[in-house]
Amino acid sequence: MLATVMRLCVCSVLLLLGGVAGSAVPPSEGEICDQPEPCFQAAVLPKERLGKTLAKEQVLALKLERLRDLSQRFPDTLWAKRAGLLSGVLSIEPNPASAIPFLRSAQRDFPVLDDYLRLWIAQAHLNLGETKEAAVLLESIPLAVPDSNILARAAYKTGEAWYQASACQESTVWFTKAVAMNDKDTSAPQAFLRRAACRLRDNNVAEGRDLLQQLWVRFPYTPEAKEAEALLSSNLGGEPWTVQPSDRLTRAQAFLGQAYHAEAIEELKKFLAADPHSSRRAEAKLKLGIAQVRLKQYDQARETFRVLAKEGGGSESHEAAVWLARVYLRQGQGDKLLEAARVLPSTSLSAEQKGQITLFVGMWLEDQKQFEDAIGKYHQVAKQGEPASQRAEGQWRVGWVYYRTSRYREAGESLRALAELHDSEFEPQALYWMGRAGEQQQQPEAQENYKKLCQRYRFTYYCQLARERAKALPLADTPLEVTVASVEPLKDGETAAPVVTRADIAQQTAYRRAIELKTLGLDADATQEVAVLTDRYSRDPDALVALSTMLNEVGAYHQALRLARARFRDQLERTGGTFAPSLWNVAYPTGLLPTIKLQGAKGVDPYLIAAIIREESQYDVKAVSRVGAIGLMQVMPATANNVALRVGLPALGREDLFDQETNIRIGVRYVEQLLEQFSGNLVYTIASYNAGPLAVGNWIAQYRGQGQDEFVELIPYQETRQYVKRVLRTYREYVRLGGLS
Repeated sequence: MLATVMRLCVCSVLLLLGGVAGSAVPPSEGEICDQPEPCFQAAVLPKERLGKTLAKEQVLALKLERLRDLSQRFPDTLWAKRAGLLSGVLSIEPNPASAIPFLRSAQRDFPVLDDYLRLWIAQAHLNLGETKEAAVLLESIPLAVPDSNILARAAYKTGEAWYQASACQESTVWFTKAVAMNDKDTSAPQAFLRRAACRLRDNNVAEGRDLLQQLWVRFPYTPEAKEAEALLSSNLGGEPWTVQPSDRLTRAQAFLGQAYHAEAIEELKKFLAADPHSSRRAEAKLKLGIAQVRLKQYDQARETFRVLAKEGGGSESHEAAVWLARVYLRQGQGDKLLEAARVLPSTSLSAEQKGQITLFVGMWLEDQKQFEDAIGKYHQVAKQGEPASQRAEGQWRVGWVYYRTSRYREAGESLRALAELHDSEFEPQALYWMGRAGEQQQQPEAQENYKKLCQRYRFTYYCQLARERAKALPLADTPLEVTVASVEPLKDGETAAPVVTRADIAQQTAYRRAIELKTLGLDADATQEVAVLTDRYSRDPDALVALSTMLNEVGAYHQALRLARARFRDQLERTGGTFAPSLWNVAYPTGLLPTIKLQGAKGVDPYLIAAIIREESQYDVKAVSRVGAIGLMQVMPATANNVALRVGLPALGREDLFDQETNIRIGVRYVEQLLEQFSGNLVYTIASYNAGPLAVGNWIAQYRGQGQDEFVELIPYQETRQYVKRVLRTYREYVRLGGLS
């Protein structure tokens, strides 16, 4: 019976999409599966979606066709039942009438997904205009599955169902409840808009206007905010809409939170113009200047920071002084930077802020090859800077300038003083460049410095460099086979908690839901389920290892990696130490390698792409950087469209880049382009991915003849310099671990 239902319903969907076999859907390239599980996997993630430019409708039709075929060939298997369930989910939008029988059947076979199935069936009813049926079903979710992790999502959907049923009272109750449960949900803007519409229907103009204003202020980047603005501008109730200056500032902060810097700048300027006496003007000016820096509007940012710093008297003006010095350095305005340094003793800046500006002055002097003056500034920071990390940076820069000016003995002495501090952030690079200085002097202890470096910091970028230069170092060629240590000792009177095992976690309802959802290819839902387990086990190291490993296995790479790095980052990426061997797979996910390889990019090592993803976004498909880069590979929208045009893909919107496959496709092609431009040079390619090829081209010309390790240290942008080191380190670890598997 199930097979018959599937055959009839899937055929109707295929006809609706124009995607019957041999029509809109390309052939499956001769791919034949003879077992239900691989057939199901081929349906969930058809390779054709990556190798060809298929429209979403074509991919959907291809999936449904394969699910139908699986059901016909293996009708009595669990995989056929899963095929029915997934066919129902995929059909909710294009053919909701055919989706409902699939999903009803699945309720018998997959009770662990009862809350999801009720939600999906309700959505199908809603798409059919059967609003009351949808609302009643949605209201049953918290009663049937009280521990559901989609209660907020269901509440938003319940409010929408009652709204479409013209039942404003019920709709308002559910929308209010939903916002209280999770006001960050993507449905929150619509909830505000619907609640406002209900108030206006009831002629409650004051409350309706208030809700529209909240929407306009809190979610300014959404389409619903534009609708709210249009309504407010229509003089609701005969009263003109007056925007309060404080709303402008809150709205700007919301824009900044989503990296809409241009829009934030506009709102901040309006706030400053509207309220010349606000106590928050300094805060707004500082945010304005930083947003201008993010957009590389350095001239405007310089003026913003200059005015704010001149006003003096508050923490924002002090921060502005540091930002102003940073902009002077970026624009090469050394005379103004030196002037800022001359007046430092008379300012009320903190020791840390004075030290930061002094460092900027040293960097400018170094760029001008005024090395003795630069060393003097760095010595000043090394003695007077705050905190200790700033003093260590000053000491490092003293040693580095000595090295780059071939004063190797002084370099070694300065770096030795830094290395003897121990546990400093700069100790690994101090040991490495002590070794390099020793090599230049043909000193036998150079090898000892490399050995010491790798004994203390075996998984760092600098130990990787040392391996390339040293001979017969006892370095780690295999992962450490050790057990995890306790997070913290027990206090008096405390007893040890029971050890949580994989079997314990596997019994958790959230985990069982996640496994089934992941199997169905519903990754976002699966990730939401497993994420709720992290707080429960945050203090138990054994549970953290088990949970992160299991998260990784179900494809929740971001959550797994964050867990592993939060507790074991030093051991995994710097020192080595006590951790479970299974954490290597968590710390260096490989689940996206098949997707990366399918791009077929010439000369692009898939491990390099995996390393970029790890360091750019930590495998978070929804990541947005402070400058507006998006998704797994943190692609800028402008760059994405340039790449798409070059490779013959359609234009992409911002939201397209949150799609995993699209983001990887664009990112891989951009890396391919950069590798070709820089003749396969990894350092230049990685630096260009972060700072752009124009800047890197200038650095290549400026530092021609330097070794690659020296070039990295000479990169002027601190963010790019550290980025190159991180990606290279991670890439080499991927290669090492790949060779061991």
